[in-house]
Amino acid sequence: MGHWEDALHKFLAEWREREDVIGALVCGSHVTGSPSNRSDIDVHIILTDDSDWRERGNRYVDGFLIEYFANPPRQIRAYFEEDFRNRRTMSHVQFMTGKVIFDPHGAVERLKQEAREWKAKRYDEIEPSLIELKKYGLWDAYDNLSDCFESDRSDFDFVYYQTLYLVFSEYCAILNIERIPFYQVTRYLSDPSYLSKYLKAPFPDPEFGRLFMTAVEARDRDKKLEACKSLVEHVFRKTGGFDIDGWRIRTPVG
Repeated sequence: MGHWEDALHKFLAEWREREDVIGALVCGSHVTGSPSNRSDIDVHIILTDDSDWRERGNRYVDGFLIEYFANPPRQIRAYFEEDFRNRRTMSHVQFMTGKVIFDPHGAVERLKQEAREWKAKRYDEIEPSLIELKKYGLWDAYDNLSDCFESDRSDFDFVYYQTLYLVFSEYCAILNIERIPFYQVTRYLSDPSYLSKYLKAPFPDPEFGRLFMTAVEARDRDKKLEACKSLVEHVFRKTGGFDIDGWRIRTPVG
């Protein structure tokens, strides 16, 4: 297998000749460092702004899998906005950390700057009533997990790991921070190199991170249930408490 950059330039040769292609940027672990044997080469191909199409695809070149995304700038800007609205930063980080391959008109550099601006924006604070609903949802999720445990159900482990991710995601929303994909959560909470690679701030509650990692590493069902309970109770303590007895919430209709 040759060098990944040689494979990338071979792949881009045909695209560079097109009149409706005005730039390209490569991103991902081959650029930021520490690629695995399964790491593909992620490349954004920038089309002219009057293009009325977009394309996503995969191709092997010299043993390297290349995943490409061809979009006009207006579509990439729509992705930036959509990611911010959904409290994600994937598209922003890809452009911020990506390496420009060619950019004769400056379109890619402008998109990189816009990505930095989107990444710097703060999310709107969520309403107190929504926080209370999320806390109820966590209580309900743990109650369902407890039922799985007491019924000795075969899907306990499935429900358990789903519940862990729910607790993490809802706490992120309460803390007003971005959503992290499920397959990156443990690295986010425990690996400083991940934070540097993906431009993340450390999780603002280290004790929650410790409890979460304990829950992930638990093996026995009784220890898993106890670990999940500790996580949920920690969130409740940090958010003013929760008691299902007498819980109610009143909001305006409409």
